Amino acid sequence: MSENKDEICRLNPVARAILQGLYDEDSPFHKLLGLHYVLKAIWSNLVEYWKLKIIQANNKYPPKDSKYIIKLYVSCAKAMSYRDEELVIQFPKPSDININMMPFVMAKEFKETKLPKKFKGYFDEIIKHCIVNNEMGEIGYLTIHESYVDEGTSQRRPGLHTESPGVVMMKDAMGCLIQKYIYWAGGQDYHRFVETDRELEGGIYMVSNVANSCKVWNCEIVRPGVDSIDIVGKHGDIEHLREFLPVEGEMMEANTVYWITDRTPHESLPLTQGTYRQYFRLVTSLVSVWYQDHSTENPNGVVPNPKLTKVLKGSKFDGICSVVDP
Repeated sequence: MSENKDEICRLNPVARAILQGLYDEDSPFHKLLGLHYVLKAIWSNLVEYWKLKIIQANNKYPPKDSKYIIKLYVSCAKAMSYRDEELVIQFPKPSDININMMPFVMAKEFKETKLPKKFKGYFDEIIKHCIVNNEMGEIGYLTIHESYVDEGTSQRRPGLHTESPGVVMMKDAMGCLIQKYIYWAGGQDYHRFVETDRELEGGIYMVSNVANSCKVWNCEIVRPGVDSIDIVGKHGDIEHLREFLPVEGEMMEANTVYWITDRTPHESLPLTQGTYRQYFRLVTSLVSVWYQDHSTENPNGVVPNPKLTKVLKGSKFDGICSVVDP
């Protein structure tokens, strides 16, 4: 366990909810007040279930005779090291860009991407290095956040989370509420490392110009089965799983491209001193939904691929969205 005082004193949020319920007469947990042995059994079973749903990745190369690496060969990696390249990212001169999940065509030539001209520097330095053969011509999603970040604050979303938000409520064409499981670029079943091309397929690429501003864990939260409940919380929150992760988190180095899946634990960290931060993320094509109200439209007309991605209208924070007809 870390010696950080805040981490030692942090109470698991689920345990906190249970303890609060014990003394709330309107809570079902109140009936367990004084039954410590029952509470202990419930908590032990819950923790064991959580641990079963967290898989540690294996960073060794796959066997020579395997076509594909199976799920969880790697959940987090320095992306460029898998291509035998020593690539030092040089971020373009900042201009306060702030876009989220802008659709673009993944290509090796800038003119084919249909990106605005102001992103040419990002294409030359980062984007083109993240495009693998099987993604050529597919729709990817670009996030760039440039801003000054005050000391003690984080630029991006704080707290331990995954990019996969789990299940959301949606209105269908008839106005009826349905549940839909969301995935982001990891695919519904697996992501993989291709031995012949030494390439990571699918997934999410990200890089920052500030060291130690983000932490990643090389493990993955298992996707739920048809009849099981996702242990990932609302909007991808997994703070309740922090103390049960099987590996230590790794601080992201500056100007280094990392590859993660939509089920990889990570968090944006408060900076030790104020500075201007540039953050880049590229989400590959297998995205199940695109939130219209929270994403940036491409002024050159590129839209999500309707065969892969549903466009949702409405606030994802309200919990209910409706599908936009293509």
